[in-house]
Amino acid sequence: MPEPSICAGVFRYPVDVTWGDCDPAGIVYFPRFFEKFHEAMERWFGDALGQPYDALIMERKLGLPSVHTEADFQAPCRFGERLVVELRVARLGRTSIDLNYRVFVGCDAEAESIRLRGRTVCALMDLDRQSPTYARALPWPDDLRARIEAFGVSSEPTPS
Repeated sequence: MPEPSICAGVFRYPVDVTWGDCDPAGIVYFPRFFEKFHEAMERWFGDALGQPYDALIMERKLGLPSVHTEADFQAPCRFGERLVVELRVARLGRTSIDLNYRVFVGCDAEAESIRLRGRTVCALMDLDRQSPTYARALPWPDDLRARIEAFGVSSEPTPS
C-alpha cells in the first residue's frame, strides 16, 4: 500500500477496500466512509502536522470528537478497489476545525474518478478529568494552530 502524501494543503491517504467494508453485494457500506475520514484525519495529524494522534489524546489529553459530519455519494466503491481519501482544511476556528474530504479511485482526483465528497467538523476538547474544563471545547494550542495554518486552509468549496 502506498504511503500517504502531502502537497500544498492536501493530504492523501490511500486505502484498500476489504470485504469487511462491504455489504453482501460487494459495495462499501456507507458508514465505513466516516471511519475512513477519521482514519485519514488521525494520519494527517502525525504525518502532516508532526503530532501523532495517540500522543494528542494520551499525553496532551486533547480530543477531536466529530460534532457534524456529512457525505454526498456520487458512485459506489467496490470490494478490491484502491481508494484515496483526500483531506483539506476548510476552516480553522477558535475551538473547532472543518475538514473537507474527497474519495476517489486512482492517482488523480479527476471529476470522473470522484466517488464521494464529505465534510466533518471537529471540536477540540479537554480530556483531562482533573481539569476544570474537562469535556469542554478548548482554544487550539498555539503550536497546533501554527502547524495547521502552515499546512494550509483550502479555498475549495465546502460540499453541500
